[in-house]
Amino acid sequence: MLPLDKFREKLLAARRDMFQQAARTEDDLLWLETDVESEVEERGQEEGMKQFLDRLDTHLKSEIEAVDKALAKIGAGRYGHCEACGHEIPASRLEALPAAAWCLPCAQAREAHEARRK
Repeated sequence: MLPLDKFREKLLAARRDMFQQAARTEDDLLWLETDVESEVEERGQEEGMKQFLDRLDTHLKSEIEAVDKALAKIGAGRYGHCEACGHEIPASRLEALPAAAWCLPCAQAREAHEARRK
C-alpha cells in the first residue's frame, strides 16, 4: 500500500515550487518585453533569453499539469497505476518522480517511440 499522504505532500510542495519558478519566469519575460532601450547586440541576446524563458515557462506549465493530474488520481483512488498497462508503479519510482504516470518499462517504450518519430 502506497503512503498516499506522503506523496500528496511531496506533490503539493513540488507544485508550490513550480508556481514560484513560473512566476519568476513570467516576471523575467515581462521585463524583457518592456525593456525598450537595448542596443542591437543586446536585443539579440535578450531575444535568445526570451525564447529560453518561454520554453522554460512552457515546461513548467506541463510539469504543473502532471502534478495536478497525480493529485487528482490520489483523490480518485487511482494514484500509482501506470496509464499505459495499468500495473502498479513501484514506490521507488514514485519516490523519485511523484507525478510519474507510467511504469518504467512503459515510459521507456514511450520515449523510444518518440525518439523514432523525430
